[in-house]
Amino acid sequence: MKYTWRIHPSDYALGENEKFYSDMEAKGWRLVKRGTRRSKFGRVEPSRARYRVEVANTSFLDGEDLPEEQIAVYEDCGWEYVTSRGMLHFFRAPAGSDAPEFYQDPRQQAETLKGLRRGLFVGLLISTALSALLAPVVLTFSGGTAGFLAQMRQMWLTAPGLPGFWVLMILSAVAESIIDVWQIGRTYRRLKKGVPLDHEPKGRGVIRLVLDHGLRWAAYLCLALVAAQLVTMQRGDMPLEPDGPYIVLSDIGWNGERTSSFGNTSEREHTRTFFSEYWDNREYVENPGHVETTLYQNVYRLSPWLDPMDWVGSLTVNQTFEKSLDEYTPVEIEGLDAAWLVEGGMEVVAVKGRLMAYITYLDSTYSTERLTEVLKALADRWAVYE
Repeated sequence: MKYTWRIHPSDYALGENEKFYSDMEAKGWRLVKRGTRRSKFGRVEPSRARYRVEVANTSFLDGEDLPEEQIAVYEDCGWEYVTSRGMLHFFRAPAGSDAPEFYQDPRQQAETLKGLRRGLFVGLLISTALSALLAPVVLTFSGGTAGFLAQMRQMWLTAPGLPGFWVLMILSAVAESIIDVWQIGRTYRRLKKGVPLDHEPKGRGVIRLVLDHGLRWAAYLCLALVAAQLVTMQRGDMPLEPDGPYIVLSDIGWNGERTSSFGNTSEREHTRTFFSEYWDNREYVENPGHVETTLYQNVYRLSPWLDPMDWVGSLTVNQTFEKSLDEYTPVEIEGLDAAWLVEGGMEVVAVKGRLMAYITYLDSTYSTERLTEVLKALADRWAVYE
């Protein structure tokens, strides 16, 4: 048999589901199985059929199955059991058959939605509680609110698909929960008032499709962008001569042999995103009698519509030592628009045009003069990128 799959309406759009499956059978596709977001259909001769959804009226700790006796009664009345998903159970009957409606009084059907409403409410409480518990943990490990925001800003530059994916998935989950609660609540209230369920509603819930499926597919697109970035990312040994707007230790007089540190070797990583071109480099050179001389560099060339001065402050927030640009000393370096260093420390920050960099330089001296040399070497290197 030939099969196809289609995205079905929300679990809580009961009338929309019934109409959706009836319309599919009229096109020659009969429901076989309902999945999380898509339904499986088998090829049949086009025909008219009625579909109905029965909701298992259970408590939170009970199972989601319909009693076998209830299914048997429906089948004796002319309804064919088709499939189930969670608390939803689907039945069909040929159009024109004398199979009666499940409920003559809408108030009786309203009672079957109590378990579903309860489950939604409990789920919303649990997700809210988990979010409330996890938020302080995430913020703590991210260096507080400022650290978390700084990480997000840096990620927008180096891997924008990741925060885009997280934000869109969170928005999709929130939108889905809100719409679910509103949708089943509205249906319950209408049935409670004696208004029968509309088995042939117009439309497919455009707002729901946009907020749920639209946001989710946009999130998947962001994930695809992350995958594409990983495929195109360049990784390799640190070259002896720079091939980008960064420096090497030989630029400041260290011409020793390259070495390794705690299993790490001198490497260069280069990637491009919609917002920036990015180099993440590390270099280790032998320093006889002392620890090796080390140079870590994060260099960005921002897109023309971004101003580095608006972003440079986020470079330091999540670093190991000084975590605010206010803790750095501004210095005047010819060829740079702005520069900062940590006196007697290891870090420098620099900006010129669309370029900005955060650099950690480590040898045995912790010399401010050495950090100044790093900035001057960077200014010379950046001169060719004007």
